[in-house]
Amino acid sequence: MTRRRVRWLAERRVFEGFLTGKGPEWELKRLAMEEVAVAYDNSLAVKAGVQLLLWGNTVKALGTKRHHDEWLKATEDYKIMGCFAMTELGHGSNVRGLETVATYDARKAEFVINTPCETAQKYWIGGAANDATHAVVFTQLHMNGQNQGVHAFIVQIRDANGNVLPNIRIADCGHKIGLNGVDNGRIWFDNVRVPRENMLNSVADVTADGQYLSDIKDPDRRSAAFMSPLTSGRVTVAATAIYSAKICLSIAIRYALTRRAFSITPNGPEMLLLDYPSHQRRLLPLLAKTYAMNFAGNYLKVIYVNRTPQSIKNLHVVSSALKIAFTWHNMRTLQECREACGGQGMKTENRIGQMKGDFDPQSTYEGDNSYMTQQVSKSLLAEYAATKKQNKPFNGLGLEHLNGPSPVLPSHLTSTILRSSHFQVEAFRLRERDLLNRFAAEVEDYQAKGETKEGAFLQTYQLAQDLARAFADRMTLDTFIEVEARVSAGSLKEVLGLVRSMYAVVCMEEDASFLRYGYLSPQNDAAVRKEVAKLCSELRPHALALVNSFGIPDAFLSPISYDWIQENSWSSAKL
Repeated sequence: MTRRRVRWLAERRVFEGFLTGKGPEWELKRLAMEEVAVAYDNSLAVKAGVQLLLWGNTVKALGTKRHHDEWLKATEDYKIMGCFAMTELGHGSNVRGLETVATYDARKAEFVINTPCETAQKYWIGGAANDATHAVVFTQLHMNGQNQGVHAFIVQIRDANGNVLPNIRIADCGHKIGLNGVDNGRIWFDNVRVPRENMLNSVADVTADGQYLSDIKDPDRRSAAFMSPLTSGRVTVAATAIYSAKICLSIAIRYALTRRAFSITPNGPEMLLLDYPSHQRRLLPLLAKTYAMNFAGNYLKVIYVNRTPQSIKNLHVVSSALKIAFTWHNMRTLQECREACGGQGMKTENRIGQMKGDFDPQSTYEGDNSYMTQQVSKSLLAEYAATKKQNKPFNGLGLEHLNGPSPVLPSHLTSTILRSSHFQVEAFRLRERDLLNRFAAEVEDYQAKGETKEGAFLQTYQLAQDLARAFADRMTLDTFIEVEARVSAGSLKEVLGLVRSMYAVVCMEEDASFLRYGYLSPQNDAAVRKEVAKLCSELRPHALALVNSFGIPDAFLSPISYDWIQENSWSSAKL
């Protein structure tokens, strides 16, 4: 089914220009296509994403003109189908540890690719099990007895008739808890030869006589350059995670506005689910967070499509931090919405349960979230240390607030203060500043006790996770305030203010750092909790308008979003 849907779109030239088009508008179109596809079926979005984003964009990013001329248009037209063969049975996030090996044969000007052991088999490769004709294969490059690190090669794995080529073995990964419209496969290579020209050579190259060339001499920087395609993947995953949250909230809130349960007065009518404060508490904070993350996601798209070589490093940090925050939020939202819909949430036709399985992989693909929190914090620490060492002001990643004095929060928090954007920004900045200082001090302390730098990072993982969350939350709040500032005074601005305040105070309530490190006193923490409940009641009248504004087509929602009684009537029964 997914294959037919992709082919239907390709035959109508929906993907034309997604790789060959010039300028940011083409990348924004591709991102929009992914979001629309997600609204319909995440397997469709992932299947198309493998072709255009993982395979196609990698050829575009890591290849040069010879690769672009041969492969990009053919990819858009689906004359070939590609896959992205990076992860292995034994290595996922640790790309540097990949075990697949490519060795150069200067006599024939060919690379010989091998899977030396079972843990080196390429694993979870989307499109590989059934459809892909070609793969971008990431391998260790061995040259003259020296390992030059991970490089990428174009390898044909099937002929035009779909037959697996000699010296290549492919197997299906098996049935999954979700995304079963995507044919994830495993690949083994047994002395597979590819022409020298199939090496994607924008970062490094090998001459015909076997000389290794690269303008990037530092192996760490060279390795980072090869990982650049993952940034586009994280941007896409972040954007689609928020679209998923929009869909399930639209379904759950619409259902809660029509489904009734119990009466609080004798012989009185039963109450709507969303009129129960406890039900509001389940859904409306998640709705506010989805709005906030949507604004941050739009900001991420803008900086991605306008990226420069100078901004890539910061883009990697921002995209990683927001991917973590958005995908974890999406999974929590899906689960809460499933439960909020009761038994109806279990029905496949009502989408939420199915979406839980389909979106669960987002927490681990394009980077395991837990691991990536530490990578984000390591990057922030590196920026912090370099700036301190050079005695320069902070510039970039939104860290300019570190140049000023540390914020001082009021000792007594009223409702007015809690809803003040100034207070909210100061609270988020205080948390980020303090956690960064604590993280730097703790890493330094472990090193002083004899730990290596990497060992110190391993020991400080809890602060690293707190810091990554604080960074993402502060950036999200900043973008919300920027959006709100562009809205003229009136009812819309007032509602946005309520949503922004809900986002800010619920972040304070949910993150124990505010209490653990003394940014809020126990009394103020209690005030925050009360404010969340007040904001729930004030947002209740706007709930339907807020989900309607997502603009999700009716056909992409579910029966419980509308006349669920008629849908379940005898006349509608499928006999």
